[in-house]
Amino acid sequence: MPAHTALEWGIIFAAAFGSGFLVRTFGMGVGIALTPLLTLAFSARFSLGLIAFTSFLASLGMARDMWRLWHARTMLLVFPGTVAGILGGTWLVARLPESQLRAVIGVLCLLFALHRLYAELARSSPEPPRIPLWLGALAGGLSGLSSALANSGAVVLSLFLHSQNLSKTTLVATLWALYFFVNPIKLLAYWQADVIGAGTLWAGAAGLPFIWLGLRTGAWTHNRLPLRAFNLIILAIALAGSIRLLAIR
Repeated sequence: MPAHTALEWGIIFAAAFGSGFLVRTFGMGVGIALTPLLTLAFSARFSLGLIAFTSFLASLGMARDMWRLWHARTMLLVFPGTVAGILGGTWLVARLPESQLRAVIGVLCLLFALHRLYAELARSSPEPPRIPLWLGALAGGLSGLSSALANSGAVVLSLFLHSQNLSKTTLVATLWALYFFVNPIKLLAYWQADVIGAGTLWAGAAGLPFIWLGLRTGAWTHNRLPLRAFNLIILAIALAGSIRLLAIR
């Protein structure tokens, strides 16, 4: 078991709970909300690896609820690009200096959070322009790259899926299914690039009770907490964490 301070363990357990809660409630938002927070106490690589591992464990807990509810054609279309993006992004993660990696994560999370904040604050929500289905491979590539660099691939991919006029349940299930099958490849790539190590696995395993608690709390909260209010709170945390991350020298 790696040696961490009580505060560091508290942050790890909070991230484990947040992974289960956010994945179960929205199917996305883990990266923009939690990665900047973790990088305030840990290295960027440890933070990326831990969020990737806890998100994978959380997705296992959702399998019964999401199985076969996804849009198979869309998922198969974006899958190859997502894998390619993850491998390319992991290659960059392994080679960027810590300071540059923090800057990349901070900028990506800030941009994603600002986009989502604009969508939340807009008075009207016009129907998005329909993106041609054949561009799904490109969307998958961008999603995989963002996933490897900032654990925010689902945010990018959701923009494409939303344009396909999928139902809410189908959209969340498709996001879940894609990363359920892609995350083992991502974790293996992270392991090969030394982003994930034994310490990351120990920390993630120690957080299992909190992941389970997050999943149960997310299931209970899903239809009770006003979605817009909760999104604004999460985005405020993400914005603060991203700005703080960019301020670190």
